[in-house]
Amino acid sequence: MYKTELVEEFTVENVTEKINHKIEEMEKQSFHLVTMSFLGMDKAVLVFKKGLKGSLL
Repeated sequence: MYKTELVEEFTVENVTEKINHKIEEMEKQSFHLVTMSFLGMDKAVLVFKKGLKGSLL
């Protein structure tokens, strides 16, 4: 199962913190980051997959 999350309203100073926070939050639910794309200067789309990290299933 895949899940898409939108991270908004970040700045150059806090972009890493906000994205890492979302990744940690999703890993607690057994989702792992597959890909990430930036939309403009203040938004990012993160795609997660549920399952074992590095697994093909």
